[in-house]
Amino acid sequence: MFRTTLRSLWSHKRRLISTCVAVVLGVAFMSGTLVLNSTIGRIFDDLFADFGQGVDAVVRGPALFESQAGNGTQRALIDDSVTDQVAAVPGVAAAEGSIVSYQLTVLDKKGDAIGGAGPPTVVGSWDTDPILASYQVADGRAPTKAGEAIIDRAGAEKADYEIGDTIVVISPKGRNELKIVGISMFGKADSAGGSFFVGTTLPEAQRLAGEPGKLNQVNARADEGVSPEQLVKAIQDANVLKGADVVTGRQAADEQASDIKQGFGFFTTILLVFAFIALFVGWFIISNTFGILVAQRTRELALLRAIGATRRQVLSSVLLEAGIIGLFSGVVGFVVGVGLATAAFSALRSFGLDLPGADLVIEPSYALITVTVGLLITAVAAVGPAIRATRVPPIAALRDVAIDTSGSSRLRAGLAVVLFVLGGLLIAPAFAAEPSGDKIKFVGLGLGVLVLAVLVAGPVIARPLARVVGSPLPLIKGVMGRLSRENAMRSPRRTASTASALIIGVALVSFISIFATSAKASISAAIGTGFEGDYIIQPANQFSFSGAPPSLADDIAKVDGVQSVTALTFTEGQITLASKKTVGDFIGGIDPKTAEGIFTFKMAKGRISDLGPGKIVVDRTIADERGIEVGDTLSILSGTGRVASFTVAAISDDPVILGNWTIDRSDTGKLTAEPTDFLLGVRLDPGVSPDDVRPELRAAVKPFPNMKLQDREQYTSSIVGTITALLNVIYALLAVSIIIALIGIANTLS
Repeated sequence: MFRTTLRSLWSHKRRLISTCVAVVLGVAFMSGTLVLNSTIGRIFDDLFADFGQGVDAVVRGPALFESQAGNGTQRALIDDSVTDQVAAVPGVAAAEGSIVSYQLTVLDKKGDAIGGAGPPTVVGSWDTDPILASYQVADGRAPTKAGEAIIDRAGAEKADYEIGDTIVVISPKGRNELKIVGISMFGKADSAGGSFFVGTTLPEAQRLAGEPGKLNQVNARADEGVSPEQLVKAIQDANVLKGADVVTGRQAADEQASDIKQGFGFFTTILLVFAFIALFVGWFIISNTFGILVAQRTRELALLRAIGATRRQVLSSVLLEAGIIGLFSGVVGFVVGVGLATAAFSALRSFGLDLPGADLVIEPSYALITVTVGLLITAVAAVGPAIRATRVPPIAALRDVAIDTSGSSRLRAGLAVVLFVLGGLLIAPAFAAEPSGDKIKFVGLGLGVLVLAVLVAGPVIARPLARVVGSPLPLIKGVMGRLSRENAMRSPRRTASTASALIIGVALVSFISIFATSAKASISAAIGTGFEGDYIIQPANQFSFSGAPPSLADDIAKVDGVQSVTALTFTEGQITLASKKTVGDFIGGIDPKTAEGIFTFKMAKGRISDLGPGKIVVDRTIADERGIEVGDTLSILSGTGRVASFTVAAISDDPVILGNWTIDRSDTGKLTAEPTDFLLGVRLDPGVSPDDVRPELRAAVKPFPNMKLQDREQYTSSIVGTITALLNVIYALLAVSIIIALIGIANTLS
């Protein structure tokens, strides 16, 4: 039986290869994701391996909330005086405070912002103690006075800077010029996690961050003979700061590495999702292929039974064939996956995420997992046909028993009806006039149930559908058309299982297409009905944390032909509701007096003019979900540790323009030291053409290259273009499942 199985495989090499391809494509995604995720993890583990060696203890402010922008835990700032208190603790050899800011923009020699759409530029204080320092001087020297800076090697090469050059840093207060006196490295790497670092003296970094006298943390090293754990306990016992979080340098380094790795998690998650889709589609193909093979070999298997083969031998023969396909596909898929991981790194770099160079991390366990998945997929797909093969009686060698009765199965039809009803009930909330966000998970589950219902009902509906769809064929192709239609009707299970793989792929493409079209239409409608201005000024990089200083709005307002200007600010914080529950989110800020006439806001309760100092507008969906009413008092804790209370003045119904939480622009200073405008709307005087004032507006925006000027059409096109670019990536990944489905159809027809 073993030799017979091998000869059968070898005699159908084309069928063998095409079946393997379906498994290889699915398994390769999984293999590539494992290798990619492990390699990214190793890069940052190695990158931060030396970070905690010189630092024995880190003193940080109390945890505030988890950042919604992927910056990890937001902590309260601490005073400069904490550094001296830590230095006075017995066992501390040296202590140094530091501060960093992600809300600053550094320009290259051409005047463009460094970083593009990649990791942010970090401007922070330079550690003067070489043992405590995260960065080391590679060339030149460290900054020693105001107006001096050191830049990491990756940033210097990216911006074409050299020692002696002057760089421009844009802060919420305007442009700042710094002279480069040195080039630094992060351990053995040119940068930390692909970000660009500019170091200055501590007072200069505090000034640029808008937080004079404040620190993010204090690093300390221990006297000889004192362990990091002992030093941490000594600092905790000294109570240098109420509510302080004191950890070892190793723990702090591990947290930073973990935060950065989580930032890349989206990429591996996408690959895993499409790996599952590809494997799921491949399972249909393999199951269908083996079902056809068993049907084709009915008389062959019956003859084997007639000359003495047992049911166990027949079962083993089919499963052995599946095992060989699964083993071969798993090995090849693993190799292809390594190639995909290499390509993924290139893709990340093309998006501006310049990761430090490193070899791919290929663990033996990944090969084992990949091969095991390949074997399991083929084994599970083949077990049904294999069991059916054991039921072939010897007499089948003399007659035709390949009669498919699945199309008349009452059990299958009944189960399909139940699933259709259940799926319909789950997705019903989506058709409500005002569907709530908390029902999304049920709608998603319902859609999955409906897909399963279609797959279960496939053989039942295949025959009548084939009859209807194929009805024109006899008229077009005569006898061949009639035979084709009857052949599809004769084997409803085969027809349905072949179509199922393509159904899933086409359903996903349809879903993405409809979603994309709806998103574009919603954005166009929101801009068309919500924005009445002529120009929008916003960050050139949508992932940037830096905007423009409030002075830009004043400069724009002075341009001849400009009727009015309004600015929108954003900050991040934790909102405490009247029920004492908390929620982290972004908080927008607008000037209701200048906003009206440039933006039109949809309101559920009240008017936008009700917004004023000390008040807040909440989105309707959030208000309904959280039980918020007009008149409620909310408290907001910002990332800088500032707290302010607001009274709910109105309920909005405009999440695209206003977002979930909106305060008066004048109140932004209560939450952040340096308010920054992230979006400016401009309305021109009646009769003034946008082209007439474009040169003057460009001149006003030119000192802030991190901001871009767009008219209405450009603004809409840029948003739609961003969605389209993302969808193109998804389409490319979905194409793999379509290719697998086409392979299955080719297998079936051949």
